[in-house]
Amino acid sequence: MSDDLIFREVDEDVRRDRATEMARRYGGYAIGAVVLIVATTVAIVGWREYTASRQQDQGAAFERAMVLLEGERPAEAAEIFERLVADGSDGYRALGGQQAAAARAAAGDEAGALSAYDRIRQDDALPQEQRDLAAIKAAMLALRLEDGDAAISRLQQVLNASGPFRNMALEVQAAAHLNDGDRQKAVEILTALTQDATASEGVKARAGQFLRALGVE
Repeated sequence: MSDDLIFREVDEDVRRDRATEMARRYGGYAIGAVVLIVATTVAIVGWREYTASRQQDQGAAFERAMVLLEGERPAEAAEIFERLVADGSDGYRALGGQQAAAARAAAGDEAGALSAYDRIRQDDALPQEQRDLAAIKAAMLALRLEDGDAAISRLQQVLNASGPFRNMALEVQAAAHLNDGDRQKAVEILTALTQDATASEGVKARAGQFLRALGVE
């Protein structure tokens, strides 16, 4: 399987990950923002372990699971991805975990998806970028299934570091505070993002849009 194919598969995965409380509550802007935020992280995450040395049977299993997922048989796909997590090489274990969680969500098993993302974020053997991305996805699901505090607790590993996903975590944290009725805290976080000299122009623009959606000029 080529690196280009893997990037396309990851891109398709993150595009499916739209069923979040942030999107449900805040309409068209939030849907576009969350999809854009997650999709643009793909180029950041390093997939160095996915090289020509990966075993042929693991590649075939991964492709078969992707076909099942695209064919609207997500529960079957999840089982294959989970076997790769259990028995595959480090590379397929990492990517298989993300895909297994997405497949569980697609099958309507959001609790199973949340558990899968939690396992990834807690796995010290995985690259930190993988764990941080899983933490953000887990937080967005927790907003739907649990509450804002549960979402924020999952974001702490990202918020307490200075990795490439920290600003994304702050945006989700703002949504979590808003979910729990703390509009003031949400506005504080978003305002700080618009004024952060280290934040990208895209982050500042999204935070500004979110503020305007909340009626803050």
